[in-house]
Amino acid sequence: MTAHEIHARVTSILHTDFARAQPLLTPTATLGGTLMLDSLDLVDLAFFLEREFGLEARADHLREIKTLEALVAFVQARAA
Repeated sequence: MTAHEIHARVTSILHTDFARAQPLLTPTATLGGTLMLDSLDLVDLAFFLEREFGLEARADHLREIKTLEALVAFVQARAA
C-alpha cells in the first residue's frame, strides 16, 4: 500500500469519525495542535487504525506521533 493510499484512508477516518475539516488534513498538521486530538481521541484513533489497516496500534504508540505525515509513516511501516 502506498503512502498516498494510506494518507487518503487516514484522512477519511479523521474527517468522518472525528469531524476534522478536510483543509486541516495536511501532512504537516499536528495531531494534538492542528487536529486537536486529545488522549481519548487517540484511543479511538488506534481502534479505527486497527480496524481499517489490520495492524496493532495502541494509544501510547500514537502519543509519540506528532504530525499526520508521521502517522501515515507509522501505518505504512505496520500495515499488512
